Amino acid sequence: MKLRVDEAVAMFEAGYSCAQALLATYGPPHGLDRDLALRLASPLGGGLSRSDGPCGAATGAVLVLGLILGHRGPDDAEGQERIRRLTQEFLRRYAADRGSTLCTDILGHNLAQPGVAEQVKAQGLSKEPCPRAVRAAAGILETLLQGELP
Repeated sequence: MKLRVDEAVAMFEAGYSCAQALLATYGPPHGLDRDLALRLASPLGGGLSRSDGPCGAATGAVLVLGLILGHRGPDDAEGQERIRRLTQEFLRRYAADRGSTLCTDILGHNLAQPGVAEQVKAQGLSKEPCPRAVRAAAGILETLLQGELP
């Protein structure tokens, strides 16, 4: 478990977005090409492309849940319910750990505001909260993937 969590954090620290770090770490072992994972997750980082949206680590992890445990057809009511329950549980646990599921709340800065993203980058303001968010998301994801549901 720790190895993939650490891999996701290392990807983020190497310059990938939080969402890319999650999907590119967990996707390939489940058949998702790494390059495709990086492209799919690319608009999710920074709170949905700096739009004051949900945290990219959370959205990346939710994509992983869908990839691995998502339903495939419109008539799969049991599968639809399972992925909803897993997604809701992930988001509940993530919010309990990080205080919110929103990027602005977790980072402490609204990247949708002019100049804020540049300020955050220049001052290294994401170096503490964002790796912790990736680590939290990956840890919760590992727990859920191991079947530890309430």
